Amino acid sequence: MLEELQRLQAHISVLKTRLAQFESENDALNDQKNSSDEQHHAQIVQKNGIITSKQEEIETLNEQLTDSRAQLQQLNTDATALADRYSRLEKSCTDLKNRFQEILAERNELRIIKEKMQNEQRHAQQEIQGLQQERERLLQKNEHAKAKVEAIIQRLAILGTAQDHHAQEIQQLAHPTETNEEA
Repeated sequence: MLEELQRLQAHISVLKTRLAQFESENDALNDQKNSSDEQHHAQIVQKNGIITSKQEEIETLNEQLTDSRAQLQQLNTDATALADRYSRLEKSCTDLKNRFQEILAERNELRIIKEKMQNEQRHAQQEIQGLQQERERLLQKNEHAKAKVEAIIQRLAILGTAQDHHAQEIQQLAHPTETNEEA
């Protein structure tokens, strides 16, 4: 009987040790989860900041494009006016030709600038799409990590109830007279 009691005490101490290990593992996993959540949140905030800055950059480029279009329209109007003057003013033909050529050169430069800005806008939109995809991937990764931690917690809870059941069996074996009296 004494040997059984000693064996039971040894089993109880082993179970207590395992319970302590599982609790420390659970705490470590919770800490890991919290750390992972904080990192993911920081990454999401950073990516959102980048997206916002890129959107502001696109708005600035759109404003510049609008200004360039207005300038192009104005230059086209100027070119038409100069063509009309040219027909009326033959004396200043040479000066008007030079001015007209300058306006055409500016218009071509503006067209080049316009195309460059459109390319930059396309690249910025592609970057935004890439960042949004990265954000979605990080959110999915975060959800996956949460699911893993919840599964671990459930497994630990199941282990806890199984250990409680074993503890009851051990208690019944340790005190068989009490269970007989209850019956």
